[in-house]
Parts: sequence; C-alpha cells; structure tokens
Amino acid sequence: MLDRSDKSLEQEEEVVHGRLRSGRARAAVHGVFWSALSGFAPAAVAAGVFTVTSRFLTPAEFGLVALAASIAMFASAVAPAGFGQALIQRTDLGRRHLDSVFWLCVAAALIIYAVIVLTAPVFAYFMGEAGLAALLPVIGLRVVFDLAVVVPNALLSRAMAFSKMAMRTMIASLVSAAVCLGLLALGYGLWALALSQLAASVAICVGTLLSVNWRPGLRFEWRALRELAHYGMFASGHRVFRMISLDQILIGSLLGTTALGIYSFSRRIFNILNDLVAGALNSVSYSLLSSLQSEHEKLKEAFLFATFASSALSFPVFVGLAIVAGDLIPILFGAHWIEAIPALRSFCVIGLMSCIGILQASLINSQGNANWWFYYMVAKQVMTVLVVVIFHRFGVSTLVFAIAVQTFLMWPAAVWMVLRILKIGPWTYLRPFFSPAFASLAMFVGVFTLRQYIAEESAYLRLAGEVLSGAIIYCAVLTALDGRRIFQMRNLVLKRRAISA
Repeated sequence: MLDRSDKSLEQEEEVVHGRLRSGRARAAVHGVFWSALSGFAPAAVAAGVFTVTSRFLTPAEFGLVALAASIAMFASAVAPAGFGQALIQRTDLGRRHLDSVFWLCVAAALIIYAVIVLTAPVFAYFMGEAGLAALLPVIGLRVVFDLAVVVPNALLSRAMAFSKMAMRTMIASLVSAAVCLGLLALGYGLWALALSQLAASVAICVGTLLSVNWRPGLRFEWRALRELAHYGMFASGHRVFRMISLDQILIGSLLGTTALGIYSFSRRIFNILNDLVAGALNSVSYSLLSSLQSEHEKLKEAFLFATFASSALSFPVFVGLAIVAGDLIPILFGAHWIEAIPALRSFCVIGLMSCIGILQASLINSQGNANWWFYYMVAKQVMTVLVVVIFHRFGVSTLVFAIAVQTFLMWPAAVWMVLRILKIGPWTYLRPFFSPAFASLAMFVGVFTLRQYIAEESAYLRLAGEVLSGAIIYCAVLTALDGRRIFQMRNLVLKRRAISA
C-alpha cells in the first residue's frame, strides 16, 4: 500500500520517464518544425561566427585548434554514451536505470579527461606542436559536460520534447557565438575558438538539466546496466565511428597544422552547408521510416520522394558553391584562405552525396539492419585512413579529391543495401536524381557562360550575378522537368503548416 507521497513519486516518475502516450502524430508534425529550426538556426549562427573567425585566424591557428579538438573527440568517442540510446529504446524504464547510466557516464568522463590531461604534453612533443599542451586540457573538458547530459537528453527524446531540445541548442549556439566573438575582440585569437567550443557544451549541459524533471540519485546497479548493455554497447560502437576524426589527426600529424587548417576550413564550410540543407532530415527521417516498417509500398514511396527532395535541395547548393568559390572565399573569409578553394570544391563533390547518405543510413537502420551500416562505416573509416596515408604526400587538394573519389566508389555498397530493402531495381532508385542533376548541369553551363561576359567586372558584381542567374536557371529547369514533384513538396509543407496551426 502506497502512502500519498509514494503515489506522487510514482506519478512523477511516470511523467519524467515515460514515453509520450497520446498526441504523437501532432508531436511528430511539430517535431519537423522544431527539428528544422534546431538545425538551421545554430548552423546559421555558426556560419556567421565562422566567417568572422576565419578573417582573424591563420590556417596554422585554425589547424591547431582542429587538431586539439580531433584528439579530444577521439578520446571521448570510447565513452559509453550509447547507453543513452538504450534508455530511449527501453520500454520499462526506472530510476535505477537512469542513475546507473548517469554515474557510469560521469565516471567514464572523469577517467577520459584525466587521460587527456596527462597525455597532452606527450601529444605536443611527438606532433611538434607546443600549443597542444595547453589546448587539449581546455577543449578536452567538453567530455565531462557532454557525458553528464546523456541521461537528460534521453529523457527529452523519450518525451518527444522537440521544442525544448531546439531552444536548448539555439541558446547554446548563441552563448558559443558570444564567447567566441567577445574573446576575438579582446585579442585572444585561437583561444576564442577553443573556449567557444567549451562554452557550447556547458550551455547545452545546463540547459538540458534544467529542462527535465529529474536529478541523479546516489544509486548504481550493475544489474540495471546489464539490462541495457546489448543495445547500449552496439549504439556506443556506432558512436565511435560517427565521432572519431582520424582523417584530421592523420593530416595534422603528417602534414602539419597549416595543411590541417586548410582541410578543416574546407570541411567546416561543407558541414555548415550540410546542416543548413539537411535541416530536420537527420532527426526526422529515422522516425518516419521506422514507422513504415510494415507498409512496404509506403516505405518505398516515402524514401524515393525524400531522395528527390534532398537531391533537389543539395545539388544546386554544392554545385553552385563549387562554381562561385573563387570569388566567394576571398570576399567572405579573406585572401589568406585562397589555397583552400580546390579542397572546398572537392568537398562540394562529397556534398552531392551527403543528404542522400543521411536517408540511406536512416532507411538501413530503421529496417533492423543496423549491422549492415555498422560494417559499412567500419570499411569507410579504414578506406579513409588508407587514402590519407597514400595521398598525403601530394598535398591537401589532391588528398581531398581522393577522399571524394573514395566516397563515390563506396556508394554502390550502400545502394545495394537500399535496393535489397526496398526490393526495387537500379533504375527506380536512380530516377529521382535525374531532374535535379540535369537542372544543376544547366545551371553550371549557364553560369559558366555568363562568367565569360562579366569576367572584367568586380568580384562582388560577378558573385551577385552568378548566384542570381544560377538560382533562376536551376529553378526554371527543375520546374519544367519535374514540376509535379515540386508542387508535391510545396503541398506537403503547406499541409504540415495547416496541421500545426
């Protein structure tokens, strides 16, 4: 028999730990908006901060911070953060599970941070970068805050609290931007970039803890961890390959921080654009495709339509960036980044596949074939390491081009998985790409032709003319070729707005 206080505690535990039981459709629709906002707004803020920071920092300084962050990320990748996914997946969840995972993550974080601090001088010595000895303990402190928030993050995800997650992410991006720009104005250089990364982790940790009705208790049970271990360990394995940046560590070791600065600068632009273009795709596609497991025809239609939508958005962005990079980079970031233009163009080639890759990963994992994607990611990491080791001697530009070629060479393996799951032929799979690809080609030809007539104009005028003409050509050709799907996209957006209103 429970007394009143026990009943209140039980009810509170159900609210905090339980899944959303009603209104899930409405929450999913709202989730599209909030997920897009939580992806777009931080990416837009990051793009502005990145533009300002790049004008103040040299490639060597940029590379040194990237190297320190990559080493710290590599160390934190082995943490058991995948147990957070196990908390989301588990049906009968109690406080003992939450407390045990929390203390497991905190203990792992403290051990990892201690290793980072103790080995920082060693990395500095062997890599010939004295600055690593001071940078690593600062950037590495992120691991403590990132792992302390694993359990609260899981609770927000279980409750489908998309608005809280979006607000937390936006506030953290603004805090990071304020720290970075403020320290830059005070003349702290690369420390502005390093401390802004730590500030973002602190802001996310505090914001998430304040967003949930849960506080860790002094309880740790091995039995509770064993109940989560199968899923948690597998999810942690996925996290390792998602987080580690072996390419950056190897480039920094083999080519130095200046070359790494050029590489990470180009990669950062690619990541920002990918975040802006993908929007809610990454967070929503998995849930959407998972819900269609028992409806094969709807699953196939949803995937093919999403493929068209993602390629229609990503192709013009990355093709357009490759065209205008020669004028855009000096104008926005400064002439000291001109050497990064060839590498950036190769990343644009990778960008043509990035949004498609998100959809393929969501489809493969959502249909119970997570082991396929895991082995694919292992093979991709191994191939990337081999490419870096073989091609680093030819310089950063050639190296990134080789990575782009590797991406396309490995694409058929992922396509085979998709064809097998959807039970479709190669033609059906490729058809959604044709219209965006042809429209992008028309845009490329049109802009290239225009450039011959405005080559003597100022860089600002050329850039404006190329962007405007490219957008007009792409939209006109895509509408002429596949107007039906364009209007389907439009109606889908309007329908969601109407539902959410």
